[in-house]
Amino acid sequence: MSTGAGTSAAGTADRSGAPTAPAATDVRVGPLTLRGLRALADGDQSAYGLHDSDGWHYMIGAVLGSGGPVTVVIGPEQRARAGLEFGGDQGLAPTPAVSFQGCPGAVTSFLGAFFVAGDGRACVPLDIRAGDGAPQRVVVSFFAGRCLV
Repeated sequence: MSTGAGTSAAGTADRSGAPTAPAATDVRVGPLTLRGLRALADGDQSAYGLHDSDGWHYMIGAVLGSGGPVTVVIGPEQRARAGLEFGGDQGLAPTPAVSFQGCPGAVTSFLGAFFVAGDGRACVPLDIRAGDGAPQRVVVSFFAGRCLV
């Protein structure tokens, strides 16, 4: 499992230190917000990602408020096709799971990517677990239109 390395984020919190409210295009589970992830359901792929010979890499910002860790796992049904690329290393191979650990007492930002092989279009299930809580299933469309849950 890869661990996202974060930095304290100015501008992603209000004056109390709480994360700003998520937008309609964000995915939020517990203290983790994946910025703009729901905006990838349709539109122009090239505006959101980079294409190479393996598939598409969609850049996504993650913000972790107080709390953590939070673990994001690609559902087993799409692991052969999708992965997470967080951790700061260029050339990082997609991995099925990433744990985000924030800076103590601060909102922490991470920059990474979601990878989808081939044409980059898929409905990808994510199992997101905040701390010791039960995982929550979120299905994200990567340019595949509306996904059935």
